[in-house]
Amino acid sequence: MQITLNSHVRNLIEGSVPEDFSHLPPEQRRKKLQGKIDELSKDIQKEMDQRDALTKMKDVYIKNPQMGDPTSVDPRLTEIGQNIEKLQSEVQKFEGWLAEVEERMPSKSDSHRKSGLYETQNSTTVSNNCAQDRESPDGSYTEEQNSEVQVKAQPIPTATTTTEFDDEFDDEEVLPTIGTCKALYPFEGHNEGTISVAEGELLYVIEEDKGDGWTRVRRNEDEEGYVPTSYVEVFLETNAKDS
Repeated sequence: MQITLNSHVRNLIEGSVPEDFSHLPPEQRRKKLQGKIDELSKDIQKEMDQRDALTKMKDVYIKNPQMGDPTSVDPRLTEIGQNIEKLQSEVQKFEGWLAEVEERMPSKSDSHRKSGLYETQNSTTVSNNCAQDRESPDGSYTEEQNSEVQVKAQPIPTATTTTEFDDEFDDEEVLPTIGTCKALYPFEGHNEGTISVAEGELLYVIEEDKGDGWTRVRRNEDEEGYVPTSYVEVFLETNAKDS
């Protein structure tokens, strides 16, 4: 049986590192691209400093011809100008790849939007129920009755609120599972952010492929990472597919 591998997997097998770092998971790829942009920006600054120094030297030669020939500086100024253009072109290229990665990466606010909406609806329901309980048979209630109900009900919402806060902190630390997957082939996770899997191993899916060839999985609460999507067979839950 012939197996077709995507470009990300071929790069891993052949040991070659693509210029756009597409062999890395999204977060690690973003860091590498940003680091490359910072490095190129420093090189551009160095070339600009040299250009400024040579320009000042040329001005001195123009005002004081006995100190040197102003035209002798021109070849080096031309070379530096060409270097700056090349470096700026490289920066634009890496910035384009970086923007592409950041568009595909989900924001934290999206991951908590559903839970926040559910908690808001649940709180509204509880508030409505408490208001109905305070009403007297004729549809009215007194301030004394209202105070008495609030005192008695106070321990319950306190416990509920604490639980909701705990849940929110847990959600930030541990992403919910959206399905399962089975490893079709063994994979050695040598790169940062990846995870090693054995053939036939069953794992939990916590983030599906965003179009970059990687799926985020979890083996247990403390061990998670990215694996090539073509290496696993994914089974998403029904609610995850609908969303």
